Amino acid sequence: MTDNIVSLEDRRLSKIDGPGFGTSQDEVVIASTIAGLEARMKERETVRDCIERMETGEVMLHPDDGGVPSPLPLAHLLDLLSGYDDLLSREIGRLEYDREMLDLPFND
Repeated sequence: MTDNIVSLEDRRLSKIDGPGFGTSQDEVVIASTIAGLEARMKERETVRDCIERMETGEVMLHPDDGGVPSPLPLAHLLDLLSGYDDLLSREIGRLEYDREMLDLPFND
């Protein structure tokens, strides 16, 4: 008897063209690319702010034993942040390229 029952939701979804939530796969890819790009740009801004603060002397590392601060750990951290800034810049460039490619019309 339950074999003949069709839910109203199943019937409604069968009439809809495309995904049930109103977004196509292309829209999801574009939104994901743009969100990733915005996140990387914000992250790069934060890294660059931290680098600037370290270079101006606003950030200092003090050892737990109360000894004289060594510039070596700070220089190492600054080097790591600079490398991360370069990585973020390359990633931003790749995402910008992907976004431009998504904006172009498809040629077959």
